[in-house]
Amino acid sequence: MMRLSAALGLLALWSSPLAAADSAPIQSSRLSKVPRQKETVVAAYPPEAEGKRIEADVALLLDIDLEGNVSHVEVQPPAPPPGYGFEESAAAAARQFHFEPAEIDGTPIAVQVPYLYRFRLPPLSPPPPVAPPPPHRDPVINFDGQLVDRGTRAPLPGVLVTAFREQAAGGEGFEAVTDAEGRFEFYDLPPGPWRVLIESPGYYPYRTLEQVVERQRTTVKYYVERGAYNPFDVTVTAEAPRKEVNRTILPSAVIEKVPGTVGDPLNVVASLPGVARTPLAGGEIVVRGAAPEDTQILVNGTTVPNIYHFGGLRSVIPVGMLESIDFQPGSFNSYYGRAIGGIIDVRIKKLNPPRLGGYVDVSLLDAGLYLEAPIGSKAAVAVAARRSYIDVLLGGGDAADSGVNLVTAPVYYDYQLVANYRPAPAHDLRLMVFGSDDRLTILFTKPGDLSLQSTSGRLNQKQSFYRSLLEYRYVPASKLENSLQAAVGRDLADFSLGNVVFKVNTDTVHVRDTVRWKAARYLTAVAGIDFLYQRWNGLARLPALPKEGTPPGNIDLGHLMETRVDSVGTWSPGWYGELELTPIDRLFVSAGVRADYFSRISQTTLAPRLIARYGVFPTLTVKGGVGLYYQEPQFDETDPNFGNPRVKAERAAHVSVGLEWKPLPYFTLDGTAFYKDLSNMISATDATVNDNGVTRPLRFDNGGVGRVKGFELMARSQFTNRFAGWVAYTLSRSERRDSGVPDYRLFDFDQTHILAAVASYQLPGNWQVGGRFRYVTGTPQTPVVGSIFNSLSDQYDPIYGASNSARTPAFSQLDIRVDKKWIHRGWTSTMYVDLQNVYNRANPEGFSYNHDFTQRGITRGLPVLTVVGFKAEL
Repeated sequence: MMRLSAALGLLALWSSPLAAADSAPIQSSRLSKVPRQKETVVAAYPPEAEGKRIEADVALLLDIDLEGNVSHVEVQPPAPPPGYGFEESAAAAARQFHFEPAEIDGTPIAVQVPYLYRFRLPPLSPPPPVAPPPPHRDPVINFDGQLVDRGTRAPLPGVLVTAFREQAAGGEGFEAVTDAEGRFEFYDLPPGPWRVLIESPGYYPYRTLEQVVERQRTTVKYYVERGAYNPFDVTVTAEAPRKEVNRTILPSAVIEKVPGTVGDPLNVVASLPGVARTPLAGGEIVVRGAAPEDTQILVNGTTVPNIYHFGGLRSVIPVGMLESIDFQPGSFNSYYGRAIGGIIDVRIKKLNPPRLGGYVDVSLLDAGLYLEAPIGSKAAVAVAARRSYIDVLLGGGDAADSGVNLVTAPVYYDYQLVANYRPAPAHDLRLMVFGSDDRLTILFTKPGDLSLQSTSGRLNQKQSFYRSLLEYRYVPASKLENSLQAAVGRDLADFSLGNVVFKVNTDTVHVRDTVRWKAARYLTAVAGIDFLYQRWNGLARLPALPKEGTPPGNIDLGHLMETRVDSVGTWSPGWYGELELTPIDRLFVSAGVRADYFSRISQTTLAPRLIARYGVFPTLTVKGGVGLYYQEPQFDETDPNFGNPRVKAERAAHVSVGLEWKPLPYFTLDGTAFYKDLSNMISATDATVNDNGVTRPLRFDNGGVGRVKGFELMARSQFTNRFAGWVAYTLSRSERRDSGVPDYRLFDFDQTHILAAVASYQLPGNWQVGGRFRYVTGTPQTPVVGSIFNSLSDQYDPIYGASNSARTPAFSQLDIRVDKKWIHRGWTSTMYVDLQNVYNRANPEGFSYNHDFTQRGITRGLPVLTVVGFKAEL
């Protein structure tokens, strides 16, 4: 009579690295109910295998839906003996299983779990009985050990360890199951050789031989290798309530492997819907047709002056410190303010390391180090640092033909520290310190080639900042929560070229406090304050610089404007409140309001906002949002010398409506139509004003308006069958009407079609390949239709045609990335190659002209670029 056995293994669950925009990764401890098997179907034992008395284990991966049915079955490595039909028989039986579905707070969720089906035959004869230990003494542990994951050193709990002897030695066999630390123990094993077998779903079988010696204890440590090392192994993903119209959360594990980004977090944002492409190394993010300065980039909700090194070369937060990037292109709630475009909130991860870990990452651009470690059971700390070595590779040098001596090549570094401390369940403290520094010095040995008006050929540039952020989260009751954040920091911008000087220090204090109270099952109230104080010191001596929509022309270094600030303080307190309502099942409504005061322009703004989501079906959601958003002018626009101190805040009205469809647990299709009405926009003007009998140019006013309309579509696949990726498409049109001008024109960064396709595939042998393809309509340009010779400056000045009436040719690019991971005993190593612009397209970046503007050419982007790197991880 044959015997069949099946074992369900819900292994240690952790956060899913590929959580979709509409789902949130969870810990297994947050499940209120795990899936429980109700019906088991016995698989047919393959006749040929039964005749030859062949036994096998089949590792399966089951998708269990909301009703507890098995919707999909996938066979996982290691493979059973081929040719007998074990896999087909086990899969056919598993499709008929039925479970009690998993739940969170009483709500069923879909999960994906591993399942081990064991095919076993009854012994031909009963095994000899094992004699009990002598009654006169306690059992003695004489063989014990620990199982850890090879490469990561993570303990393996709940794994069966079998120790047995050959038939000639008595044919004895014993089993033990590892505890939470991966440890196992055997008692009173007779002396002699013992064979050890370890089998766990998703891991290669481990077999070894141990010698048990009389009156001695044998202690071992086994490193068991996984069948595949990828960040998506063994995960449970549950639906979380969505509170936004459009929101994309990119976990760090996804960000690190996106081709064409060299693992840089913020470069991945350029592949999301609604994000326009900016010129090479522009360091700007254009979201839904808004100006770059209209989108706020935050770190854990705290404002930072710049997030890129050298305007786009690298972002200042390494992937090791990153939890995720929270991207909201519009219609965001009242928690965020001071922006009329979008929000990019870089979230630093909360530490919970089980042991000392980290990595060293070395590429052709820079080298970085990250280390994290627990401190007792209630605290943890992590440090990171990175430095470029382009200066070491280039070593300065003199390019005589170009007349440029690179005194100091671009040098950047950044540093981060994060510390967590949780003295009690209701209290959670976190400290973050991070900063960056960029330096560059260039000597133009022929300064006349730079500008006939330049009095010096030396360019110096330095930009740095630091932030210290303390967070305190207090949860005195299950329905009440308070989060307090306090950040202090300093920003330094230092630029000089001859008489042109811009040197400004800014001290910043940013405080947030948010209270959440769940008043009832259907009602949650949120209230908070958002206080920003800045103190400015410095000198600016600059020529008149072009604004958006204004052709660049020749910058006149002979006519400079100057302003000085000495401990000038500005403050911007904000208050926000919100009611989150769920009056009926599958309907969520967020009604909020935000008030801000801007001391620099003496203005108070009030911005109501409304967001709603309704689940028409379990797989289909309708969503929409409407609201007002305000943003104060840039500092130069309110300066008495450079701008107009009378200008007020810019205003935008956002309207969004869309659908989300999830036909499969791992696939989401999201479409959103949006419209933005822009008013009170800062615009250049030729008007003048009379101040105390003195007529002066007004320079700027609030007479500009704008409109943006478009549609975004994103199809996204979570990791399944070793594949993950997304396709993002944006159709948009962004227009402006300048002050005193009757007609609309195109916005400087308007792009009609924006397409990005990103995919990665996990190959056997710990290889991973990925690709990214982008196609973008060319950016608007103001063409030069003639020129006139300027005898004062001894150069030709251009005569421009209609503003933004021409476009550069379209941009397209294919990037490929290949990763190969090696598994060592206590660490892993990865070699990666990031190949950008594979087919070497000479992509246009803008128009260029000869000295008298009679000939026009195209400024081209980078050719094929190959970045090779090596990463070692503990």
